[in-house]
Amino acid sequence: MKQLLLTLLAATGCYPAVAQAGHSTADPGRALYREANTPAARLRLRAATTQHENEFLNKGAYQTGYLRPLDGRRVLVLGQRYHVGQRVLQVQDSLQMDSTTYWPLAALRGFDLGTEDDVPLGATSSASAVRRYRVRLVQEGKQGSRREAVEILTSIDSGPLLLAWLPVVPEPSGLMQVLVAGPGIASNEPLRPLELTQAAVLHLCNSRADEVRNFATTRHLRYELPTDVAKMLDYYNRIAVAK
Repeated sequence: MKQLLLTLLAATGCYPAVAQAGHSTADPGRALYREANTPAARLRLRAATTQHENEFLNKGAYQTGYLRPLDGRRVLVLGQRYHVGQRVLQVQDSLQMDSTTYWPLAALRGFDLGTEDDVPLGATSSASAVRRYRVRLVQEGKQGSRREAVEILTSIDSGPLLLAWLPVVPEPSGLMQVLVAGPGIASNEPLRPLELTQAAVLHLCNSRADEVRNFATTRHLRYELPTDVAKMLDYYNRIAVAK
């Protein structure tokens, strides 16, 4: 299915060219995009990312997915990869596969790795291999808050609560992930690291803690498993909005 998608896209050119997307007059991030793709900036980014190739997600492999600029569009691209250290998304040009453009994190709402067609063999029809990365304000340790691309684990990208993986570059180099949680609705309150304990998870739920505890007990969910905690927060989001 994926190979068929790539063949059709290459043959018909039915998706927007990435370079054109960067120059959309409706995109408030177009100036940041153009600045990142000047000859001098491209050379600097290429050198920086090449020097630290182990800081790419997915070991530096390009993946089909969706680019999400600030103007609200979702642009299908044939290949993209995210460099955590430089906070830049490298996207393969739609016409020349050996040419790439750079999208700084400040010019994006986020990006998706994979498409709806990438359903693992044997999975249910509702399963999806799409990994959703969104730009969120986070705070880790004593460092100041900053905007990072986090992988969303809750079922929606925004809501009362959000759970996500934050990819970070520890010293000396390489990648690791930190589980973060906090308000999912656009807010000045950053996501913060979450300890996988019952007390820490239920503290997030405030006045709904008893309801979430009962939900976790009846569903036999475990507080030490991020996937189970995501289900708890999905439940919290449903009852917080409904009541």
